[in-house]
Amino acid sequence: MSHNYKMTRAYNEQNWITSIDDVQRGLKCNCTCVDCGAQLIAKKGAIQANHFAHAPDDQKAKHCKWSYETELHLLAKEVLNNNKKLTIPIGNFDPYNFTLIFDNVYIETPIDNSKRIPDVIGYLRGEQILIEIAVSHFCGTEKISEYRRLNKNAIEFDFSNFVPTSEVITLEEVSELFENSNAKWLSVAPAGFIGELCHAHERQSIKDLMVARREYLNKYEREKTRLYSAVTFLKEQLQDLSYTKNNLEVIVKNDEEKIRNAYRLEYKGLVKNIKYASQNLSQINKSISQRSNIKSKIDEYEATLRNELNLKNQDLISKKKKLLAEINQLNNVKSFTIKESKESAVEAFQKEKKLLVEQFNKGLESEVSELSFRKLKLESEIVQLYEDRDAIQKLVDEKKFLLESIKVQKHEIQNEKVRLELLEKSIIKQNRLYQNAAKNIERITPDLRELTRKGGIPWPFSHDLIDELNKEIEP
Repeated sequence: MSHNYKMTRAYNEQNWITSIDDVQRGLKCNCTCVDCGAQLIAKKGAIQANHFAHAPDDQKAKHCKWSYETELHLLAKEVLNNNKKLTIPIGNFDPYNFTLIFDNVYIETPIDNSKRIPDVIGYLRGEQILIEIAVSHFCGTEKISEYRRLNKNAIEFDFSNFVPTSEVITLEEVSELFENSNAKWLSVAPAGFIGELCHAHERQSIKDLMVARREYLNKYEREKTRLYSAVTFLKEQLQDLSYTKNNLEVIVKNDEEKIRNAYRLEYKGLVKNIKYASQNLSQINKSISQRSNIKSKIDEYEATLRNELNLKNQDLISKKKKLLAEINQLNNVKSFTIKESKESAVEAFQKEKKLLVEQFNKGLESEVSELSFRKLKLESEIVQLYEDRDAIQKLVDEKKFLLESIKVQKHEIQNEKVRLELLEKSIIKQNRLYQNAAKNIERITPDLRELTRKGGIPWPFSHDLIDELNKEIEP
């Protein structure tokens, strides 16, 4: 990745770090590489950005390990040396930013009582702040342990995610990088301005955490009491519902058996009534058929009578022809008497016929009316049976709906039980976190006490801190 970026810093004749903007063009710059010491050429033109390049004939350049990381380190040190200002986090837990204005800044200077050389040392009110800049190599455990042993304020800035916007890195980009990059404390002195700020913040953070924990415990106790009450109430309801369900199942089972028996009896009665009505209807049809046969017999008898009458008339006509002479001799009175006798006989026959027909029609109408009445009565009974069947079906549907509602309530109770189990698991997990925090505090407590003892600072923590964190939340 280093070949994508250009070199803008080099050693001048006085062996000081200089910028490409401060030297002459070409070999007149008299500059050498900060890594391999090879001679450099200052390329300053209108097309590419100003930069240094190795002289093509210098053999040292073949083994040069310059990279953009080297350039970034140099520019970061330059920014701190020029600005003498740095924004740092105060505290490790929920830190806040604080801007330091250094009295003095020294680049790559050894610290007292150690061979360690930090990238930058800033001085504020006589207090040292060691500044390390990490691009691809971060401080190891030995270096961090030595800083802590010496009770130094040491902070490391993480520039590993930095990506330049052009082929050269600018001072403005590095200044913004200090403002926005991740920074962590490698070591904090037990005394001094920075130490007091950090330790005060940590103490306040622990107090806030304890207050938040107490509030959480109080809230948990209230929630636990409410949930226990709800659980007790739900258990009572569940018992009542189970008892009610058992009773309803027995009642429904008995009712269903009764309903089935009643419906079976009603159905049998309905089938019997329909069968009886069918038989009566068959008899009525048979009776109507019989009446039709009687009427046809009457018509036949009437036809027979007419035939006999015709025969008699023919016989009378023949007798009239035979006795024409005698008839002529009879007087008008005798002729009238014979004619009157004939008309009275015909009239008597017509009266008898009309009487027989009227009696037959009256009897037929009476039987038809009676049969119609029976038919209407059977139809009304059938309609009533259908209504009774619908009412029974409605009662069965209501029982089924009640059972469904009981099942829904049971499902809701199961869901509430699952939610309470999840809450209990969450509480157990929170207890583990507090126990781990207590172990960590217990682990670092001897070191903190030793450091404060050496610095002559009173022990700032309460004695019941470990006991408070060791308290386990009861589910």
